[in-house]
Amino acid sequence: MINIDVTLFIQMINFFVFLTLMNIVLYRPIRRILIQRKALIDEQQGAIDKAEGDVSAALQELDAKVAEARQVGRQKIQDMKTVGYEEEKNLLQKASEESAKQLQSMRTKIQSDIKAARKQLKAQVQAFSQGLAEKILGRSL
Repeated sequence: MINIDVTLFIQMINFFVFLTLMNIVLYRPIRRILIQRKALIDEQQGAIDKAEGDVSAALQELDAKVAEARQVGRQKIQDMKTVGYEEEKNLLQKASEESAKQLQSMRTKIQSDIKAARKQLKAQVQAFSQGLAEKILGRSL
C-alpha cells in the first residue's frame, strides 16, 4: 500500500528538480537546435525557390532567344533563296541571250557558207553542163 509521508513530498520535489534540470540541460538545447534547423531549412528553401525562379526566367529568356535566332535564320535562308533565284534567273537570261547570239552568228555563217557553196556549185554546174552539152552535141560551144 501507499503511505503518504514525508518521502512522498521529497520524491515530488526531486521529480520537479529533475524536470527543471532536464528542461535546462536537454529540452531547451534540443528545441533551440530544432528552431535553428527550421530557420536554416526555411532560408535554404527560399534560396532554392529563388534559384528555381532565376533558372525558369533564364530558360524562358533562352527559349525566346532561340526562337528569335531561328526566325532570323529562316529569314536569312529565305533572303538567300530569293537572291539565289534572282541570280539563277539572271544567269539563265544571260545564257539564253548568249546562246541566241551564238545561234544567230551560226545561222549567219551557215547562210554565208550556203551562198558561197551555191556560187561555187553554180560555177561548177555551168562548167559541167557546158561539158555535158559538148559531149552530147559532139562539138564545142
